[in-house]
Amino acid sequence: MKHFIKILKVAFQAINRNKMRSFLTILGIIIGVGAVIMTISAGEGAQQAVRNQISGLGNNLLMVYVKSEHRAGVEVRMGKELDKRDLEILNKNSVWMPEVSPLVAMGVQAVGGTGYKTTTIYGTSHDYFNIMSRTIVMGEGFTEQDVSLARKVCLIGETIRNLLFGGEDVLGRQVTINKVPFTIVGLLEEQGETGMGMDQDDLIIAPYTTVQNRLYGSVNYNMIVASAVSEEHVDDAKAEIIELLRESHHLLPEEEDDFEVRTQVELQEITSQVTGTLTILLSAVASISLLVGGIGIMNIMLVSVTERTREIGTRLAVGARESDILTQFLIEAVTLSAAGGILGIAFGLLGNLLIYKATNFFVPTVPYSILIGFGFSALVGVAFGYFPARKAARLNPIQALRFE
Repeated sequence: MKHFIKILKVAFQAINRNKMRSFLTILGIIIGVGAVIMTISAGEGAQQAVRNQISGLGNNLLMVYVKSEHRAGVEVRMGKELDKRDLEILNKNSVWMPEVSPLVAMGVQAVGGTGYKTTTIYGTSHDYFNIMSRTIVMGEGFTEQDVSLARKVCLIGETIRNLLFGGEDVLGRQVTINKVPFTIVGLLEEQGETGMGMDQDDLIIAPYTTVQNRLYGSVNYNMIVASAVSEEHVDDAKAEIIELLRESHHLLPEEEDDFEVRTQVELQEITSQVTGTLTILLSAVASISLLVGGIGIMNIMLVSVTERTREIGTRLAVGARESDILTQFLIEAVTLSAAGGILGIAFGLLGNLLIYKATNFFVPTVPYSILIGFGFSALVGVAFGYFPARKAARLNPIQALRFE
């Protein structure tokens, strides 16, 4: 034990002799570990935000899309578009869905009292607000009669209110959408940004018939949204949608569905997979810094072996074993990488805090990210420190003593 402590002391003395060089050596490890921790933590934060956002819509949401495929980078529609017949058959025959709404979305130019803005208008039915859990804090939603008569009324989000009307009372005021005047009848509750950075208050909602007739120029829908009677009957509602739409589209038993139905749970799983994959890819990129830091440690250790050749020869000549030299240089390499790992953890935690302060986006520090970062840094120290240590241990004592 005393022998090992003596080797340890010699190793630390060697590191202490070149403080600045030692710090510059571990800088790559510090940045790499910090980047890994911040990347994994940010990915976990994004996943949590997305999960919270989706769960905020309730657990009984269903969405119906036209089936499509990506071909040569272009989204190609593979099925029949959703239309009035599909909506009617769902409304009249569904048992498990008390509320169904079409959705027509398009980008528009909105002009208000103090400016203009490019935004998105959503054409929906009056059921949409309950289905998507959108609360109206001022005024009221449009009625079924507004939809049937295609009246030019709308509700706006807080972002539109602030940008176009300076945050003033908007009820009864007009907003011009693609040169068509709409009367504002309600203001939606502010919801902020999603976990993916999308502003949920940058929108306008109007009767879908008005959007179709005045703006969209088509009788088809982008999507149909619905809510099941309860979370326990979401699968029943999904099966019901599939059965009714297959009948509406006149599909034979052997034919595939030309539409897609997504439940809230499936949507949450998909978004979690996407953010998880992005986190892994970004973490892999961040890990390159650790690799670069490891190469830096190996280079400095090789330089150190060259500089201390006579010292190594003297130690070997007075009885030091090859294993002692190997252990000493390995300890130096591992100490440098471990120090870089510890400082990198501090750098990562500080980075998470700064991100939260600067963006108000909560970045939870994930314990396993610290273990991954520190474990990787220790592994780098052993892997890249072994070759220089082995080279030092195998020096010929006589040739080493003659080294100038």
